[in-house]
Amino acid sequence: MTKEELKEDLWRHFFKNPRKNYNPYIYKLLDFPEYIIYDKEIMDSYKGKWREFFKNDNPIYLEIGSGSGNFAQGMAMRYPERNHIGLELRFKRLVLSATKVKRDNSTNALFLRRRGEEILSFVAENEVDGIYVNFPDPWEENEKNRVVQENFFKILDVILKKGGKFFFKTDHDKYYQDVLDLVASLDGYEVIYHTSDLHNSEKAEDNIKTEFEQLFLCKHNKNINYIEILKTK
Repeated sequence: MTKEELKEDLWRHFFKNPRKNYNPYIYKLLDFPEYIIYDKEIMDSYKGKWREFFKNDNPIYLEIGSGSGNFAQGMAMRYPERNHIGLELRFKRLVLSATKVKRDNSTNALFLRRRGEEILSFVAENEVDGIYVNFPDPWEENEKNRVVQENFFKILDVILKKGGKFFFKTDHDKYYQDVLDLVASLDGYEVIYHTSDLHNSEKAEDNIKTEFEQLFLCKHNKNINYIEILKTK
């Protein structure tokens, strides 16, 4: 298949309408086959087999909403003994993320173009050792659309191992308190650490900043909230 045919095939994979005013980052996905998977059938085929993709038996850590990859890049470099999978929808962010980890020659990072609510389609029971959600939309006045709510923990019931951890960062104080209150009401989960001022806490030195976090800190004098949650059952 020629490069132009590959582009046409890729366009049809995402869109039904004729190719026009296209996003150039769509075609750049083809430059990173080892770092980006956009085909749902391929993702689903790895359910329960993600260690086979990475060709090792290292623990799997999942990041929901990986943005432009700063956090994933930092995690891959700091923890070579882990495999890091980031979920992201935007084409540009996927390409920027893959560019960063490829530049570092990291082999333990992967990015999937997939929604978080579809996790059970491509992640198996007890397959994940840790999950990160960094700065999700707080959905003020419409909290039912939040990523982290009671239904989210029903997903964790399946995919997160006993003894696994969920890590949460937000600049939104009410979201932070709501998550603390929610976990207190749940069976099988325990808050093992939390702070309303991450960058002035004992965790500050080990914190890997997301691109949003870096921008936010430059523009606003606002605390960052952080929670670590242990799955106990």
